[in-house]
Amino acid sequence: MNIAIRPEIGASARIVQYNRLRYANILINRPVLILVERGTKVLRTGDEEWIVPAGGCIALAQGETFDVINAAEGEAAYEARWIAFEPETVAAFAAGSGTGRPFPRAFTVDRPHRSFHDAFADCAQAIVEPDSIPAEIARHRLGELLLWLDLAGGRFALPRAAGFSDRVRDLISAEPHADWTSADLCRALAVSEATLRRKLSAENWSFQALLIDVRMSIAMQLLQSTALSILRIAEAVGYDSQSRFAARFRARFGFAPSAIRGHIRPGPGS
Repeated sequence: MNIAIRPEIGASARIVQYNRLRYANILINRPVLILVERGTKVLRTGDEEWIVPAGGCIALAQGETFDVINAAEGEAAYEARWIAFEPETVAAFAAGSGTGRPFPRAFTVDRPHRSFHDAFADCAQAIVEPDSIPAEIARHRLGELLLWLDLAGGRFALPRAAGFSDRVRDLISAEPHADWTSADLCRALAVSEATLRRKLSAENWSFQALLIDVRMSIAMQLLQSTALSILRIAEAVGYDSQSRFAARFRARFGFAPSAIRGHIRPGPGS
């Protein structure tokens, strides 16, 4: 398992989880399609709820926040695959004509057409195998998947303009292992520390809270989608101490990092 990222095209990964777990306040930082292969996904925000059974698909809008439950069935793992789109790709498609209704938060496709599944697999392949599939073909495949979503009745709305905290989040996400300080961010964004604090506070964040949230969100994805050991994941998001990382993770999500994998343990050398 791995998370594949193809710059200027998109990202894709498979999620495997052995316990029923609830993740609170998960920010969707790129438009994403999630195809549930086994188990059930439940998303909630406010008084709205979406339930996605095995075989179903859900599209989530950029900038929205959800509580997410991934529920395995019996001894079988919860499994799903996701594809994240670059906002420019979604914006170009949203500007064209179509029959789908732009959705503000989420849109479900309960029984996708067989060819929808094929298009999803083709998109994932284009992201995972950049050396064998030209960028032009990859973009065409992503457009085809968006067209299938449109024909199913929904389309991503034009992405909103990125906020200041989004810019900070993107910077940290590019190097989550780095020893980030507020001074580093100020230099990268060409702002004073007072301006950094004020702009983050206006979006209900502090530097330290945002740093932890980004790192723990990336750690959660790595736990779901790779075979890296917990120690290696801790190091990948900037923690030399596995116990300190585990404490931060539990404080953010309410359960230990090992709970995502249940009884599964990575092999030697991972």
